[in-house]
Amino acid sequence: MRKAIRIPMAVRITFGTLRKEMSSLRVIMGYLLGMTFLALALNDFFGYAMDIKEPVNIFEAFIVMENQGIAGRFWVLGYLLIIADAPFVRRNTYMLLYRSGRRVWNMGMLLYVLIQAFAYSGCLAVGSVVAGIPCGFFGRLWSSPVYLLVTNASGAIAEKYRIFFEGAALMKHMTVLQAFGITFLYLFCYFAFLGVLLYVCNLVLGGFWGLMAVAAVHLGGAVLSFTAGLHQSPVYYMDGAGSQWRYPGMMCGFTFAMVLVSLAAIERVDIQAR
Repeated sequence: MRKAIRIPMAVRITFGTLRKEMSSLRVIMGYLLGMTFLALALNDFFGYAMDIKEPVNIFEAFIVMENQGIAGRFWVLGYLLIIADAPFVRRNTYMLLYRSGRRVWNMGMLLYVLIQAFAYSGCLAVGSVVAGIPCGFFGRLWSSPVYLLVTNASGAIAEKYRIFFEGAALMKHMTVLQAFGITFLYLFCYFAFLGVLLYVCNLVLGGFWGLMAVAAVHLGGAVLSFTAGLHQSPVYYMDGAGSQWRYPGMMCGFTFAMVLVSLAAIERVDIQAR
């Protein structure tokens, strides 16, 4: 007889939460909201490409839209709607706490937040690629419309569609596929950090404090991108010397710090009050 595969309790809690949450109206609306903002951004990008009358690489739309900065700041709204209720205290939560312990339950909730960050980022990335298939090509090379965009040779058309892309260094040091991967990594790391921050603040403080903290960080990041050069897009870190890993490393450090806070707080918080 085969031995039954034992799934760690934290993972079982995570996937149990996924089964329940993915059918909720709030989560569905969160994904739809993100895809709506994506569609608005793609409409501008493909409108620009059609005016140039040249095909684009199917991976370029996601790269250009996320690196504009503005798109990423609106995309985050859908993700926050998806995880707004974290920590997810349900009728069976106390049974899970009894069977697994507080720390295991906490790790299950954190893993759920990270999986949703990955899934939401993946939906945006895949959606942009699928949208580009009818008018694009597949490959490692950058297209003429994006090259014209980065060299400001298409100024009037780009201004018409509110498209800009400061990706000269990115195009110099990376292929389209590499740039697509690093852009996805930046977006995922940012969403993961915001999600864990929201979870920890809701866990420790309760109420709406998680959303307040995330709003403060998100808006503060927008201000710092203009005043202190702290950007969330790889185009601003690319120099061929590995500086592009600085931002993901920083986000992972902040996320790990929040995880440690949750491990210290979970034994003392009143989960029923959350």
